[in-house]
Amino acid sequence: MRVLFAWEVGRNFGHVTKLAEVARPLAKRKAELFFALQNPAAIRSFAQGLDYKVFQAPYFPVRPRPGQQRGPSLIYPDDLRPCGYESPADLAGLIMAWQSLYDLIKPDVLVAQAAPTALLAARAYKFKKVTLGAGYDVPPRSSPMPSLRYWENIDNDVIKDHEAFVLNNVNEALSIAGLPKLKTFADLLEVDAEFLTTFEELDHYPDRASLSKNKPDYCGPFYALGSGQAMDWNKNAQKRIFAYLRPEASHFGPCVEALSHLPDDHDVIIAAPGIPVKLQEQLQKPSFRIVNGAVKLDKIIKTCDLGISHGSSGIAAAFALNGVPQLLLPGHIEQMMFARSIGRTKSGRGLAGEFGSREVAELIERLLNEGTFKEAAVNLAEKYKDYNPADLADKIAGEVIKMGSGK
Repeated sequence: MRVLFAWEVGRNFGHVTKLAEVARPLAKRKAELFFALQNPAAIRSFAQGLDYKVFQAPYFPVRPRPGQQRGPSLIYPDDLRPCGYESPADLAGLIMAWQSLYDLIKPDVLVAQAAPTALLAARAYKFKKVTLGAGYDVPPRSSPMPSLRYWENIDNDVIKDHEAFVLNNVNEALSIAGLPKLKTFADLLEVDAEFLTTFEELDHYPDRASLSKNKPDYCGPFYALGSGQAMDWNKNAQKRIFAYLRPEASHFGPCVEALSHLPDDHDVIIAAPGIPVKLQEQLQKPSFRIVNGAVKLDKIIKTCDLGISHGSSGIAAAFALNGVPQLLLPGHIEQMMFARSIGRTKSGRGLAGEFGSREVAELIERLLNEGTFKEAAVNLAEKYKDYNPADLADKIAGEVIKMGSGK
């Protein structure tokens, strides 16, 4: 049986780690593995020991166009516009490139993770289609598509106009590629199986149940705690804080400044992939350690008093399901939606927009010292105490095998 894993949209390597996790149990079941990835080099670190073939995924590099100004994304189709959905000709080229891959590989099952154009091109083929992702990657299939900014009062006619623009481009592209048109944008997302890798409390869409045709089937989130550099907390630390921060993010500076001025009895560990060596050396001290890369969390997360991140669903879900209060610093709409899901659980708070180190420091103080955040985090972790993310990949692999073999 041949399984093709596809990743097309987004930069974070979390996309490919999910696919690699599912690939491992499939390899044990003797499936032939193929990957079509936006960044083919990414698979090397996560699929060691596996026998597979990897291809460059057809994708449209996101880049600003001269003189082009686009407003904020209101619905999922808006987020696809810079990914080739702005132009029917560009999108048609991507569709036909995906079809060429399908003709070459001849998969029995397509597993799509943030790969909408792969799904669009696959509509002409009889192989099984599967989507895999957290709430944002697998949006509710409604018409029109639901607002990403559900907390804002956005006129429904505006939502419909945004969808109509993208749907028109999609249908023109399908015509160029010789494929039938879609009636609604949600038709693009119709698959044989949908693996929603989150829990209801952590879903980017809080109203999914009322928007979906069927009751949402939450599988639980993917996250791994055992990869990266091993670290231990300082023995005499009174408060323990772990942060996963991107040095290129606008919120990196204010957050690091706030953390660096905490008392020496607060132990701070920061995973900051790509941090300049000089800056790393300047900031290091016994109670403030920065790692240029990932940090193993399996030993330290249970005794962590505060987790800080940008709101990517993997690390934030790990904090949530281990009873750790959170400070989230979202940089884009997907992270903003997840930050709000943590806010709804009352186990954390987020900061967005313009702010400085003072605002970060004040919120750190609240999260560390107001017991209600810890209580809510522990209650959520207790609810899902029997959940093991290591079992998720095996469960999904079993379903994929059934579909591919026609059982």
